[in-house]
Amino acid sequence: MRPLRTIILAALTGLFMPSVLGQTDTTASAGRDSASTPLPRPSIGLGTGMFAFYGDVGNRHATYSPLVTRVGFDLRASIPITPWLEGGLYALHGRLGVNERSLERNLNFESRVTSGGLFLRYNFLQLLNPKRVVEPYISVGFGSVEFLTKTDLRDGDGNTYHYWSDGTIRDIAEDAPNAGQAQEIQRDYIYESDVRETNPDGFGKYPERTWTVPIGLGARMDLGGGFDFRIGTTLHYTFTDLVDGVTADSKGSRAGDSSNDMFLYSSFSIGWAVPLEPRQRKRRMTPLNEEQLDLIVLNDDEDGDGVKDMQDRCPGTPAGAAVDVNGCPLDGDSDGVPDHADDELNSAPGALVDARGVTISDEAYLKSFLNYLDSGNVNVVTTRVESFGPVNRPEPAKRVFVVKVGTQVEGIDEALIQKILSIPDVRTIEKGDTTFYVVGNYESIPEALRRELELKGMGIESVVMAEENGRLIDVSQELAADRARMRGMGAGDDSRDVIVRVQLGAFRQKLSTNIFKSVPDLVVIKGDDGLTRYYTGSFTDVNQAAAHKVQMLLNGFEGAFLVAFREGKRVSMKEAGAVLTGPEDLRTLPVSSVNKDLLRYKVQVGTFAGNIPMDTMGKLIEMGDVTSIPSADAVRYFYGSFKDRASAEEAKATIQAKGFPDAFVVGEMNGHIIPADDADGLLGKP
Repeated sequence: MRPLRTIILAALTGLFMPSVLGQTDTTASAGRDSASTPLPRPSIGLGTGMFAFYGDVGNRHATYSPLVTRVGFDLRASIPITPWLEGGLYALHGRLGVNERSLERNLNFESRVTSGGLFLRYNFLQLLNPKRVVEPYISVGFGSVEFLTKTDLRDGDGNTYHYWSDGTIRDIAEDAPNAGQAQEIQRDYIYESDVRETNPDGFGKYPERTWTVPIGLGARMDLGGGFDFRIGTTLHYTFTDLVDGVTADSKGSRAGDSSNDMFLYSSFSIGWAVPLEPRQRKRRMTPLNEEQLDLIVLNDDEDGDGVKDMQDRCPGTPAGAAVDVNGCPLDGDSDGVPDHADDELNSAPGALVDARGVTISDEAYLKSFLNYLDSGNVNVVTTRVESFGPVNRPEPAKRVFVVKVGTQVEGIDEALIQKILSIPDVRTIEKGDTTFYVVGNYESIPEALRRELELKGMGIESVVMAEENGRLIDVSQELAADRARMRGMGAGDDSRDVIVRVQLGAFRQKLSTNIFKSVPDLVVIKGDDGLTRYYTGSFTDVNQAAAHKVQMLLNGFEGAFLVAFREGKRVSMKEAGAVLTGPEDLRTLPVSSVNKDLLRYKVQVGTFAGNIPMDTMGKLIEMGDVTSIPSADAVRYFYGSFKDRASAEEAKATIQAKGFPDAFVVGEMNGHIIPADDADGLLGKP
């Protein structure tokens, strides 16, 4: 019976080189020694690379680098047909994707592709030096490809993306009657919508498979030992224009051209030639006869532990190690580590120990486990159109009870402002365009009800509500029984102490919360005069308030000053116990009182989760003046530091041309990233 490898070789040879088979048979019949002719060695290879898509979405990859795309993997099996021609099979799997963003249209897709087929490779043998180190080649083939195309139309909360002419993404269309209520949202880059199923252009259930012709070029280098290294690129021309779901017949601004879609796969791979001839083992001779060999075997003690090899259950014991009658090293504390290698000879029974026999603490075990999880990190590149802080993962809902003392949609009058600011522990909760003012943080309803009565005794309308992860919930039904039990109780007598706060400034437009990240106890109030005011701190001691004001001045809030309240009304600083008085009229304060020298513009190059690909890192190093800001699950990279936005926009255009099309301009203040439009507003620009 012929060996299995001979049968496999015959099958591959019959597939790729029938003429060679015929020559071999003829030669054999002529009496030539077939053993003197080496058999062609089939090889297998595994590689990885990057996809680049050339189709209607992305304008045939016009502004994108073919290397900053999606990852793919390939597998091949081949056999030499002649010294200059190789044939074989290939399989390819990965993802194609493009994000097109412009004023004319905003399209995106990601498609999972699987392709396979036949190929021929020509190595230019007739034109090269036989002693060449690197072997260039070209290839051509024929195969099929299957694709499953999806697009990102909605965020994680189900809001549809509406792209506005000012470059933002909102949850309501720009031309909708209620466009004034639109909220800005961010793309989550999760491709949830099947393009064929959503049927935006009325194409129906078109086939998601087609034929493809791959044409490639590259170079091969022999590594020795049957291994080789290949690097190259292959253009796959498909017989369809529907990989991205867009054709010349698409509707409106979606319409593309009539050319079929293509994709480029640039990769490197390692191959191994399967050996077909068995190795000849050298026969070793010994001058000893059989009786002498038997005597050595019966009495030999190779590891010198005093136990003959025939009875030694643990051969290879280190020299000097104490052993038992079976030749195994002693382990006094039975922790699995022999005494000669044990750094802790008296470990507790059942204790978890390391390779040296030392007990592992719970903290060390947890750290080791987390390091193991980190070792699974992969190279993933993502970019976000707007990215002003880490993505916070939702925490388990925890319910507490608060007392709501006010609600603001538009501006509120001066009297209510003073009442709210006279409450020492007031804070704000923002939900969309609405700001809620709440006090307290109570575990039980009776505590919250007592605070409600105290506030009503001060003339402040208030109501108890529940709070879960920043969301207020009406609990009037739950309060009914407790209100009945507390009916008739006095309103109490809340503290009448003077409350001193630091007002940071009054601004014509609402600012990014990133500006105030380092500011504690922030309270935001928009008055009916159109100004949004920002307060920090709540002090009964004027000296402590003054110290806090100095710290805010050092942080760049040049217009910071002290204000005092008591029993729901504004009072002078003299009444609060200070020697000097501050501004008495909240409506006569300076606007945009921020140190403009602290404002800068930067270009956000991209956001990267995991390790950065070497080619991308090389581009960042080549740029120079690149800084990074890490967050919980990614690292953002920024370029430059500009005093005006025009210089930053010019730098952005240069960076986009280098292969970072999603780069955009942001502002910076006190080390915090803010939207560029907020920076413009702080500088007094429209």
